[in-house]
Amino acid sequence: MRLLVRMTLPFASADGYEKFECLAQRLVGPVIDSEKGGAFIFVDVDLPEKYRVFAAARGWNADGTYRVEATVKENRRSLSAFLASGDLNWNMEEGN
Repeated sequence: MRLLVRMTLPFASADGYEKFECLAQRLVGPVIDSEKGGAFIFVDVDLPEKYRVFAAARGWNADGTYRVEATVKENRRSLSAFLASGDLNWNMEEGN
């Protein structure tokens, strides 16, 4: 599943995030409501090489994926089945 995701930047910027599209490996709920950037879920991705320079050490998972955020508003169609399911975790490699 391709999603538009945002990665928190380790330095000050206009909005504090870098946005890019990539393939999700895992979707992690529940939805978190945020005043700053809107409601989102966490997504574990294979981080594209060009964004690795911005990656904070704490964002890496043991399996080599990196945890980013996917806003519900920008990904509502792609995330609709996950959100409707009420599940807290979907591993995309297992065919969810």
